[in-house]
This record gives sequence, structure tokens and C-alpha cells, in this order.
Amino acid sequence: MSRNEAEALGPEAIRALRGEQSRAAFARQLGVTPLTVYRWELPKAAAQARRPRGRVMEALRQLSEGGQPALHSLPRPSSSLFRQDVSREERARLSPCLTLLQRADWRTAEDTLLGLLTSGALRTPAARALAAGGLAYVYRWGFEDARRAFTVLLPHLDEAEAGTLPDAAAAHVHAMAANLFASPDGRIFDAGKVNVHVARAEALLGPHVFSSGEVRCHLRVAELAAAFYLGTPELIIRQYGRLEEALMGVADPTLRLLASDGVAHETAFRGEASLATRRFRETAQAAARVGYAFLEARNLGFLAQRRLDEACEPDEALGLVRRAREVAWSGQLPRGLSFVFAARAEADALMRLGRFAEAEAVLDQAEAVTEELRWTPHHLVGQRARLLYLTGRYADIRELAARISRYDGPVQQPLTRAYGCFAEALADWAEGHVQRAAEGYATAHARALEVGGWPYLRRDSLIGEVGTRAAAFQLPEARAALRRARSMLEQFPSAWHTALLHRQEGLLLVREGRWREAREKLEASLATFSLAGDQPEAALTRRTLALTARALGEAGTETSLAQSEEELRRYGVTPPLDFNADLPPAQEAPAPEATPRLGAESLVVPFERLAVRGMGAPLIQRELVAVLEGLFPGRAPRLEELDSQGRATPLLGEADVLANEWVEFGDGCGRRLRVGVAGPLPADGRALLSALARLTGFALEVAVLRGFAHAEPPLREPESAPEVPGFIAASPAMRKLKTELAGLSGSRATVIVTGESGSGKEVVARALHQLSARAERPYVAFNCAAVPRELFEGQLFGHRRGAYTGAATDHPGVIRAAHGGTLFLDEIGELPLEVQPKLLRFLENGEIFPLGETRPAHVDVRVIAATHRDLGQLVREGRFREDLYYRLQVVPVHVPPLRERREDIIALARHFVNQLSPEGREPPQLGPDALAALVAHSWPGNVRELRNVIERSLAFGSLPAVLGADKLRIIG
Repeated sequence: MSRNEAEALGPEAIRALRGEQSRAAFARQLGVTPLTVYRWELPKAAAQARRPRGRVMEALRQLSEGGQPALHSLPRPSSSLFRQDVSREERARLSPCLTLLQRADWRTAEDTLLGLLTSGALRTPAARALAAGGLAYVYRWGFEDARRAFTVLLPHLDEAEAGTLPDAAAAHVHAMAANLFASPDGRIFDAGKVNVHVARAEALLGPHVFSSGEVRCHLRVAELAAAFYLGTPELIIRQYGRLEEALMGVADPTLRLLASDGVAHETAFRGEASLATRRFRETAQAAARVGYAFLEARNLGFLAQRRLDEACEPDEALGLVRRAREVAWSGQLPRGLSFVFAARAEADALMRLGRFAEAEAVLDQAEAVTEELRWTPHHLVGQRARLLYLTGRYADIRELAARISRYDGPVQQPLTRAYGCFAEALADWAEGHVQRAAEGYATAHARALEVGGWPYLRRDSLIGEVGTRAAAFQLPEARAALRRARSMLEQFPSAWHTALLHRQEGLLLVREGRWREAREKLEASLATFSLAGDQPEAALTRRTLALTARALGEAGTETSLAQSEEELRRYGVTPPLDFNADLPPAQEAPAPEATPRLGAESLVVPFERLAVRGMGAPLIQRELVAVLEGLFPGRAPRLEELDSQGRATPLLGEADVLANEWVEFGDGCGRRLRVGVAGPLPADGRALLSALARLTGFALEVAVLRGFAHAEPPLREPESAPEVPGFIAASPAMRKLKTELAGLSGSRATVIVTGESGSGKEVVARALHQLSARAERPYVAFNCAAVPRELFEGQLFGHRRGAYTGAATDHPGVIRAAHGGTLFLDEIGELPLEVQPKLLRFLENGEIFPLGETRPAHVDVRVIAATHRDLGQLVREGRFREDLYYRLQVVPVHVPPLRERREDIIALARHFVNQLSPEGREPPQLGPDALAALVAHSWPGNVRELRNVIERSLAFGSLPAVLGADKLRIIG
């Protein structure tokens, strides 16, 4: 192909040829990696742009002419001698090994598989390949030792490449190879080979391949891992949802845990911070229950980092890391990348406590592991650079920046060098070269965008750019960087990073001469750092506040400044250059007031403190009390929770001091709270207290919607949930659901239960009622789809006699009938649009207006709603109110369809046989053929269809001793 023809295949032409295909599919078609396709589609001037050539260019030419690329593949021998399948005896020997792998019994599985491979009992190449694949699985996923796994698998990978294995065995070997090439080890990692083995495995999969669903799930795990370790956000985004989709129908509990780990990382990368925290915690808990040390330790490390971002106390994070270390040690795990991430969280927590020597030792250990793995060191750059900055070792920051910028390793080289720019900018800032530092942060951000937009480097670079642009008096540029930084924190909420941005914004406001606003931002920053237990950053912020007060000419500032600098010296922090040194005093310092003012200005800092993104409910509550202590000194603020009878439970504050000024508010998930202070209050004090209570209610409601609302459960769950009559939970999914329902037993929060028709939503609702403190009170079910539209309001809210034609008597309505208990609103998606505002009012205020009444009635009811409809789609279509939708979504619970939890089928069938057999008669046993037929059926009608089948089968003829497949009346 000529040069002109090559130039014609530019980015637009490549995108046109790819069409609607994903980059991964297009890459497989051409025999290249998705990253290569991504680079072809970059603008020609981009540093990472590449142009196709050689064989691939010829393949693209054929595609552009309407043909198919002629890519060569290895010949596959057809001799049955070479492709002999696994014998029945070999399957019997391998089957217990599969059970051991599914139970995460790694040591026993290793011994058993090694014994099989060395005994000569496995005679066919396929059986030996499957055993070796199982042993590689043990080493990779049980012990985090990809190199040993690769050594075991390599001979059989050659057999799979040569085509001497049957399709089923070859597919398993290729899937294992894809996961090994996606391992975080620089000697092994190869995204191109991941794609090659994924493509070859998928080409071999079909209905004749056993465990094909599990193999596909392994392939999605490998693709997601490769995308993450490449550090290319666009490839990660391409994988969104694919792993969860592949997980449907997979019964292997170990594989489900591995996939859950991947889904948690995907969730974090989407910016769903609270959901990611919850998923890391749940995966660690589930791994602990089955003794899966590697995955428990790994997820505890990531959980520690997530909690630090949410401004938890450093000791909590250190406890999580300590637990991860203990688990790894007991499992005799080598130090891999999981150790590096746990060490990063540990160093972060230690720095927040001012324990810099310990933090540096931890980072040294982690860096040694990255060198051993030949892996990128960029995961540790932020913590290392911050430690050097706080301890005044600016020359070491510059040396770190130079070393990172020279990185020529095999993994994430462009992104790592972009982190070198970030460290260089920090060194410039520390040494007072603010203009050069500002350009350096901008360059780091630009390079992050060039390699796909790695969000964490972008966030850190933008926050740094705000401060350095302000320090360099580049105020319009600083404002632009501030807007971009705020946008990043909207996408990736972090309370700690928000506090850091508030401090940089305070510096910008100082430069703009807006002293009062600057102080408000700095006070908000100080409050968050203090709540997060970050002592050095809080001390730095106090010093900045003292400098600001000195510039304003306030009395006593020299003492405050001396105290803050003494505090910094105590922690071993070297104060950075005085950014106010070149500023003249403020032109108009505010005059001191004779009496305290509690007007609008006094709300600015509290609003900033209570509106920090990424803060959980416990922190918000503590912040409210701290704000009130500052506004009303000596008034002993208290926070209490109210039950349905108005009884108060103290949460925070001094319980022995009588408060006589109270304001009630809700938290958005059914809890009623009240905050009070000891009076009398100054002028406008009551209005200020009410405004802060209302703001706290909104902040808590946002925490609900983002998932930060509830206190974190313990890492170790109870061994078993309470028994609930009629609730059958044999599958992992339903056992997990049962545990979740038990955890909700003490809550009054509104619950929305979703799932297909017949899946058991009302059983879940009854279980919630029976497990709650309201179990002895009424449980009232109301089917929204079974009531005529014109009678709906009267049935739900009640009516007086004569309220409308046909209302011959008073009717309390189902809501009042459920007073003190639980109301189950089935098929809530059928609720008429004109009734929805009244239901919303009831959910918010606990008040109803029965038809014909002139005064509202207060009702204490816990509401559980259920639907098989997509309420989000109904909202988009205008058939369901958005505000009601969010009010119902406080605690969403999903009931999986029966086809996704086949372990429940036999348990449910036996339950229905016992329940539906005539009284006084011995229930029949289900024969083996009947059990096989039940498990094989797809059950489109879910549990309801299964119950009908059992009832129909027992209704015809005499009751047999054994109910066989011939007696089952399965329709369809």
C-alpha cells in the first residue's frame, strides 16, 4: 500500500471502518489490541497516536473494500488421537478438585492436583491440561503468585495453541492464560496477549463446552483487569456492565467473589464512591466467611483507602490494614500488588497522625515490591511526594520527580511520567517557583488527558493548579482551574480532597482581596481536616488562618501564629513558604462588633462544613454539633433520635445538660432527629438553629442517595440470620439477601423491593415485617394494580361517610389500618399519577388527609413497596413522579429471578410439597428424575410458577410415595 493510501486511513477512516463495533471486537478481528485501535483513532498530533502498517494495513484495506481481513491462524490437527477428550474415570478424579476450588480450599486443592499430575492417573492430554489449569488457578487466585501459575500452565498453553486439545479443555486453558497475562507483574503482563487468548477462548465456547458461563466470566475478569492495569479510562469504560452481565447464572462461589472484586473497582472508577466502599466491604466479608485470604486482604486494603477518602479516622483505616496484614500472613501470601495498595492506605493514615518515619518505612517496603514486580511506581507517588513536602525535603521531591519521569518500565509508562510532572510541580511550589509550578500542574493534567484522562491524577493536578495559579496572581486561570476541580469532585467525591480544595480556594480569595470569604473557606477546610483526624493538614490550615488574620490586622494573631507553628514543629512538619509575605495588609479590615451577629453571614461557614461531598452520616452529625458549639458557646448542643412515640435516644452532646430550644428534622430515610441547645438564644438564634437543622436534613438525605447514610456494618457478619417462616434461602444470593434483611430489622427506612413477577417480593416484605420490632403489629398488603382508579384514593387514605357517591360508611383506609405496623404497597408502578403527590406527603410527614376530613391524621407506618416495572423508565416517560421515585429509593432490595439461583429450586420444591400435601398424609419424596427436570426448567414465572407446578402435580390422582418426572405437570 502506498504512503498516500496509508495517510488516507486516518482517525476518521478507522472510526468509520469500526462502525458500531467495540474497539475490543474490532481489535480481535484484526489480531491487534484495543489499545492499538485507540491509538489509531487519536488525532495525528497526539503524542500517543499511531498509524497502521504492514499486514494490518492490508487487512484494513480489504475491510474498506467490503471484504474480510485474511488473518492467518495456526493449523489445528484433526486427529482424534491428539484431541482425545477426558475419560469418565478422569472426570471422577478431577471433580473433587473442582469442589475444592469452589470452596477456596487452596492448600488441599494444591496437594490434590499435584498428586494427580505426578501419579500418572491422568492419561489424556485434556485431563492433564485441566489439572494444570486448576493448579495455575490455585497459584494465581489463591496465592497471588502469577509467575508460578504461568510456569505450570505454559506447556499446556502450547498444546492449546497447537490445537491438540479438545475445545472444552483448550477454552479453559486460554481463559486461564488470559488472566495470567492480565496479572500485575511486569514480566508477564501483556494486554495484547490477553485479547488474543480471550478471542481464542470465545471462538471455542459453545453449548458443548462444560462450564462455558464460568469461562466467559473469567474472560471478562481478565479484560477488566487488563484495562485497569493499562491505565486507559476509555478501555475501562468499555467494560462497564460486562462483568456483571457475565456473572448472571454463575454458581461457582469463588468465581463470584473474584467477579465481585472486579465490579467494586469498576464502580469506584465510575465515581460511585459510596457504592464502591460498600462492595469492597461486602467482598471482604464474603471472602472471610469462606476463608479466602487473598481476596479478603486485598479488599480490606482497598476499603481502607476508600474510607480515608470519606474522611474516616486514621485509626479505622489502620485497623483495616492491620487486619489485611494478619489475613495475608495467615494465608502465607507473598507480597504482591495488593500489599502495595494496602501500604499506600497505611502510609496515608500514618501521615494524618504525623507519624512520618513509620509512613516512610511502609512506602519503602511497598516500593521494593513494585520493583520486584517490575511494576509502575505511580501508585505511591502522591503519598511519597506529600510526605517529602510536609517534612521539608524539597530536594528529595525533585529527585523523586526525575526518577519517575525517567521510568521506562513495561507498564503505564506515559501515565507514570505524567506523575513525574506532578511531583516536579510540587517541588517547584515548595521552593517558591509558583508560576513554574502552575505550568507544571497544567502539564500533568494535560498529559493525563493525553493518555485517556486518568481521573485521580487529574483531580490532584487541578487542586494543585488552583493554589499555584493563585499564588502566581494568575487569578482568571485560577478561577478556571477551580471550576474544573469542583467538577472532578462532583464526579469523584472525596471529603478529604474537598477540604484541600477549600484551602486552595481560600488562598485564591485572599489574592482577590475577598478576606471574609477566604476565612470562611479556610474555616470549612479546617473543620473537615479536624473531623478526618488529619493533624498535620489541620495545623497547616490553622497557620494559614493565623496568617490571614495577621494580614487583616487583628489583635492576638501573632500568638495564634506562634501556636500553630509550634504545633507544626511538634509533628515534624516544615512550614511552607509564607504565601502572604508579599501581600500588603488588607485595605479594610472588618471592625469588631459589640454584640455577636447571627445573620446570613454566620451561616456561610456552617453551610460549607455541612455540604462537604463524600461525608457520611456520622461525620455530618458530628459536624452539626461542632458547628453549634462554635455558634452558641457554652450552650451544650445535643443531637437525639426520636422514635414513633416521640421517645428520644441521645446520639451526640452532653446528655446531662438540659436543653430548652429544640428543632426537629428528618434524615431522608425515615428517621426523625432533633437538635437542641440550652437557652436563652441571642437574637435570630432560633431561626439560625432551624436553618442549620434543615440543612443537615438535606445533607443527610444526599448521603442516603449517595449511599453514605448508614453506619458501616462490622467486617465479620453473624454466622446465620434469624429464621423466617416461608423464606427459603439455599443459594448464596438469597442467603446474602436474608442477611441484609436481618440487618434492616432495626430500621424504619422505606424499602423498595424489585424483581420479576413471581420472584418472591411479597415474601421479602413479610420477612422484613417479621424481623422488625413491628412484628406483633399489623401487616397490611395493598395491590396497587387491583383497585379501580376512581376508588384508589379512598381505599388508600380512607374516607368519611358521604365523602363521595357510594361512600355509605366510614372507611379507615389501608394506611390507617396498618398504624404501628407495616404497609406493603405491591406493584407501586401502577399507582395513579394524581395520587402520587399525596403518597409522597405521607412518606415525608407521616400525615394523610382522608376524603371528607378537614384535618390531617398522623399515622406511624413503615412502608415497603414492590414493583416488577422499571420505575426509572416510568419517570423518564412522565408516568411516575421523580420526587416520589427518589423517596422510595431509600433502601433498594432486589430479588433475583429463580433461573439465577438454581440452588433454591429443589429447596423450594420440597417446601411446597410439604406445604401442599393433604393434611394427615405423608408428603411424597421428589425422585431424582423429577429433581433433574425441575432444575433444567427455565422458570419464566419464577417461584409462583414452581408452586403452581407442585400444586398441579399433587392435585391429579392419588398421592404417590415418590413424585417422579412423569408426574410433574410442567407446562412449556
